[in-house]
Amino acid sequence: MISKIKRKLNTYRSIKHKGFNLPITRTNQGLNDNENYLNSSKEQIDHLVSLKLINETSNVLDFGSGQGRLVNGLKFANINIEEYVGVDTDANSIKWCNRFLNNYNMNLKFVHLPAFNARYNKSANGLLELPVENNKFDLVFLNSVFSHMMSNDIAFYLKEFNRIINKNGAIYLTAFTEENVPNVSENPIDYLNETNKNGSLHRVRYEINYFNSLIKNSGLKIEHYLHQHIDWSKQSVFVLKK
Repeated sequence: MISKIKRKLNTYRSIKHKGFNLPITRTNQGLNDNENYLNSSKEQIDHLVSLKLINETSNVLDFGSGQGRLVNGLKFANINIEEYVGVDTDANSIKWCNRFLNNYNMNLKFVHLPAFNARYNKSANGLLELPVENNKFDLVFLNSVFSHMMSNDIAFYLKEFNRIINKNGAIYLTAFTEENVPNVSENPIDYLNETNKNGSLHRVRYEINYFNSLIKNSGLKIEHYLHQHIDWSKQSVFVLKK
């Protein structure tokens, strides 16, 4: 896990690669190579396009936006959208995005949501509603966010997403889901050949039927499910709709 001091120092630094501002120290596991970093985002954007979830009129909320990987991917893929809002509980990531990505000539907004997370924001008190209006967004995008959350937090935010997407909107999210495992496991030993040495909520794995029940209880429906679709992290992809 990146130290707080190192992350704060790197709030004021970036690296230029092919004209893009990229973070030096990255919160995305396994994406230290600059080409892999950009291509990983483009792959997900291409997937969004193929599923008809994003176009030039889309209003997009990037929940757990981190250091703006999706924004760099949109620019790299030359995809224009109507509006982008990035939300993250890590204040330094939001500061980095506001410092280095707001010159991209895109309709961007980065918002710090000081909600509690045992991995990224331990000092906060509780969960917070998203500071956006009802039925606002065409797409809510989450990459490697629910993979660091316990079930109560996931249930809370699924209901929030249901509130903020419009009637034709969608949610694209990734999570660790498997069959025939305990309902919820924080940092399961030897899962995907890793040991538990990476701190709280490094990897939260869900039993697929239990995870599906969280979705159903939020009032959302599963449009697509792709097991371990994300190659570099082995996370599964869900597309949800009202």
